[in-house]
Amino acid sequence: MGRPSHHVYSYTITKGTAAAVTAGNDVANPLPSKLNVKVGDTLEVTNNDVATHTYTFLVLRPGETGRYTFKRSGIFEATCTVTGHETVVITVT
Repeated sequence: MGRPSHHVYSYTITKGTAAAVTAGNDVANPLPSKLNVKVGDTLEVTNNDVATHTYTFLVLRPGETGRYTFKRSGIFEATCTVTGHETVVITVT
């Protein structure tokens, strides 16, 4: 039998996000407020902005990419500082 295939969910925080939020402008937020993944899947977020942002379990300084691999099932609530939603709910099966 082969190894199970795991998915990588990749997202990018774009340059100018913090400035747009500060100016009161709407920002297209590619980061989902709800995410359904499987044990072994990985969340990857790249911060291309000039400000530090938090998404789920990742605190990302400018230019950083963070990765988190889900190791157990459950429902997890986490924080998001990118506009559009403040809470992220991740369901891991």
